[in-house]
Formats: sequence, C-alpha cells, structure tokens
Amino acid sequence: MAPQTAKSLMKEFRASFRRKKVTDSTTKIEKAKALEEEELAKLVELKENLGENLPPQYTDAHLLGFLRARSLNVKEAQKLMKIDANMCQFLRADAILDEYEPSEANMQCSISGMIGFDKEGSLIRVMNVGYGDYKGFIHSISTIEEFKIFIWSIQKDSILQAEECKKKGYKCNQIVYILNLENISMSQVMYKPALDTGLLALKLLQDHYHDVAKAIYIVNAPIFFSSIFKLFKPVIGDSLEKRLKIFDGDDWREQLLKHIDADILPAYLGGNRVDSNNDPLCREFIGFGGIIPESSYAADFLDLEDPDVVIATVPAGATLNFRFSTPIVGTVIQWHIQAKDNDIGIGVFYEPLDADSNSSKNSQKKAKEIDVSELEPLTPIIRSQCHICPEIGSTVTWLSGTTILHFDNTYSWMNSKEVQFKIIIEPPVVKDNNILNSVNNAANAVRKMTVKQ
Repeated sequence: MAPQTAKSLMKEFRASFRRKKVTDSTTKIEKAKALEEEELAKLVELKENLGENLPPQYTDAHLLGFLRARSLNVKEAQKLMKIDANMCQFLRADAILDEYEPSEANMQCSISGMIGFDKEGSLIRVMNVGYGDYKGFIHSISTIEEFKIFIWSIQKDSILQAEECKKKGYKCNQIVYILNLENISMSQVMYKPALDTGLLALKLLQDHYHDVAKAIYIVNAPIFFSSIFKLFKPVIGDSLEKRLKIFDGDDWREQLLKHIDADILPAYLGGNRVDSNNDPLCREFIGFGGIIPESSYAADFLDLEDPDVVIATVPAGATLNFRFSTPIVGTVIQWHIQAKDNDIGIGVFYEPLDADSNSSKNSQKKAKEIDVSELEPLTPIIRSQCHICPEIGSTVTWLSGTTILHFDNTYSWMNSKEVQFKIIIEPPVVKDNNILNSVNNAANAVRKMTVKQ
C-alpha cells in the first residue's frame, strides 16, 4: 500500500467527521420523531419540577437548550439553570451592554466582524482565527473578562438579529459563524493558556448559549487540523457537532455561497463584496488581528507586603475554600486574585443563613472541610490564567449569607499552586429603595430555583 500523503489524511479525517447518512429514510424519520417526543416529555417534567419557580426569562427554547446540554437529564439541567441564572447576576449580564466595553487595544486587534445575514435571515459573523495575537490577548485580559467579552459579543449580535427579524419578518434567532483558519500555526494552537481559554469558551457556549449558533462553517483548515480537532472533540456535544460544517477541498467558496448571497460574502471568502476602499478583505468591518502592544499587558499585580493580601497553597489534586460573611443583600464584594506560576480553578459559592440561628449553616466547619457540591454555585468553576493576568472585579450580592471563594486544583495531580488574593467587603449603599427592591426580587427568583432531590 502506498503511503498516504498529508492531503489524503486530511481528506480522510474530514470524511470520518461527517455523520453517516441513514439509508432508510423511514428509520431516520422515526428516530427524529422519537427524539422529539423524548425531549417534549423531559420538558414537561422539568417545568413540573420548577412549577411556579420557573424564572420568567426562560422560554421553552431555553429549557430545551439546558436539557440538551445535559443529555436530557432533568436534574442536571436544573442545576445548570441555577448556575446560569446566578452567573448572569454575578457578571451583571443583563446590563453588560450598558456597563461594559472591551479595551481599545483588543478592539483594534479584533479578528472578527459582522457581515450581514444569510439567505434565511440569520446574522453572520466571520472570525479570522489564524490572525489572532493570542499571547497578547491572554496577557491583557483576565479569564473572567474573556467571559464578559464573549457575553457582550453575543448580546450585541442578538440585538442586531432581533432588529433584522422585526424589519424583515424573519423568525430566526440564531447566528452563523464562519471560522477562517487561514494563517493559523501550530504554535498558536499549542500555546497552552490560549488552548485552555478556547476550551473554556467552547464549554460556555454549550452550557449557557446552547442554541446561539445555527451553523459553524470551518474553512481553510490546515493539514494539521485533525490534530487540533482531537483536542476539542471530547468537549463537543452532539448538539453542537451537528452544526459544525468542515468544507472540503477547493469548493468551500461554492459551499458558502449556497447559504450566503455573493453580495454579502466578502471576496476573500468567495463572494463579490469589497469595502469602500475596494478591499476584498473588507477590513473596514472585519478584523484581521494585529499585535497587542505590551503596554496593554496586565501590570496591576498585588503588593505581597500588603497585610490584607492572603497567600495560600492549594495542594496537588485538592481544593481550598475561604469564607466571607455577606449577611445583607446589596453587599459589595471586590476581589483581586492571582496565582504565582500556574493557572487555578476559581469558583464562587453561596451558603444561606440558618433560619434558626441567623448564622451561616455549617459555620463551625473549617474552610477546607466545606463540600461545595452541597452549596449553591454563583459561578461555574473557571480555570483562570490569573498567573498571567490577575482577576480584578466586583459584584453586588443578591443573596444574604456567606460567600465561599473556592480554589480548585483537582485537575493537577503533580503540582501544588500558590494563590494570592485580596477581598474587600463593603456594606450596601442604597440611595433609592427601588435599587434594593430590584436586588431582592432577583435574589428571590434565583433562590427559588431549588433542585428537587
């Protein structure tokens, strides 16, 4: 047998990635019908479990998304809903377009752009993945800030999508992504902090923005793409995998034009469109990266001589927890967290007040004895690159009790991690009773989302 060339190996990989076609159309229809019936049954069960405690912001489409993200496991879907609702409160996601703006350096070095809408009315965002300065990105933006950029971008696109639907009468609410892998290098892919961040973004997309992507078209995949994909494959769920389209060979432009009008698609992607400068790359509205200046890199590291700074070691394969009393709704929590040499998992949990003693449950337990699986998560556990760029931020509590800062090193069996942090707790400042009422209402909505055992 003649040895396979890199090109033939790539073709074989792409072919193996495609789902096998079901030859019996009746069987295919029956399977789809059975799945639909199972999803509807699980949806009914989920809504019955939640009852009157179903948060108003979640439609049936949202609930189905949570179910699909957890393979139709109702109990796990409820847990994910709680994390989602709390995370949105913690990051103030509902106000993110008013309160947050990505840094100028990162906007100037953007690798993406919105080009219009496909033939079915779905918004299209192009991402020139191979042109990103990922080292600069990781050094200038913390992992939680990356979360915010992700949410900020999706919300901006969703608003544009809704406006287009209202104007044209479309009923679509999903986004099409074109991932252009031209110019990508193995060194970019194998830069570990960027790889970990990519995996984190993928998990966030699937857990909290399940149905945002209608399709993800991958073009200009390099010969080593199969190696890249193997790194992401374990965390790609079936629902997302169905929406991935890896276009083969030299006809990928024609494939894109089946879904996107030529006057919308930029010339460098196979369409007719150029910008006002007659640029086929359409750089007026599509980013092609650039080097993020080192002057934008994080420099605000903690002064370890500060007596308020806590320095602790998280053992290999273990966790460490710190408790902070936040007994009043509206309490302000400010944090500055960094690690010495390696990344570390960070999560925030909530422990309610004990109604009998008006103190936190398990208050006599040492921090290291806390089992966070029994507590309510306010954020997912985020594998933070805070040894490169510290986590600095604040939030306003919407629950009264104890806030648990959780460090997770269970994924590292060989190395302990040193963490350094400073937490400032400030009492609420209420100028208007309506502010406090709005926080209380949010707290009640989240608190009622109890998972039935």
